[in-house]
Amino acid sequence: MPEERRVLRGVELEQAMAMIEKSQQLEGHFPDAEALGRARRILEGTTTYDEAAAELEEKYGFPILRRPRPTRLDEAEHARRQQIVDEARTSTALEGGRASDEVHELQDAWVAGDVTLEQMHAAVRRLHPSTADERDAGGH
Repeated sequence: MPEERRVLRGVELEQAMAMIEKSQQLEGHFPDAEALGRARRILEGTTTYDEAAAELEEKYGFPILRRPRPTRLDEAEHARRQQIVDEARTSTALEGGRASDEVHELQDAWVAGDVTLEQMHAAVRRLHPSTADERDAGGH
């Protein structure tokens, strides 16, 4: 069954686009017109996440969205988690990036209900430590 998404128009669309561009800039990313256009089409409802992911997969040559796997969760919670992961992966891909295969596996395990959010975050931090983690552990 296709997923229903809220469509943005007018001022609401322009505000969302400004927020997307500014938040990316604050993170040190500078999306090009193509990436912003793709985001706009998703918000306008003229492109689905799957279609945008297919564009990015064709452009960069690696999968953006993985196919669903069996889940231990009810349908609504599974769909909510899958949407969160899909949006995170699409956002990263819009900037030309991609999380590691190990992180994708952890995300998929969370979507399926095999691990908690806390377990997933801890495992990602072990795979990709932050300099903030080093400071917290007494490093400089």
